[in-house]
Amino acid sequence: MNDELHALSGAYAVHALPSAERARFEAHLPGCPACAAEVRRLRETAARLAETAAEPPPPS
Repeated sequence: MNDELHALSGAYAVHALPSAERARFEAHLPGCPACAAEVRRLRETAARLAETAAEPPPPS
């Protein structure tokens, strides 16, 4: 297990990796079910967060 690559899953999920690191992670991804699952969960969470609407706090 390469901890350095595993640490990139969050940034990869939100498209925040430079191209060289993205290419390394994408080469790693097909052989790592743990990273694939984490990326899937993080993308689902990011999508849910994007759908939320900010509301002002109550006056009290």
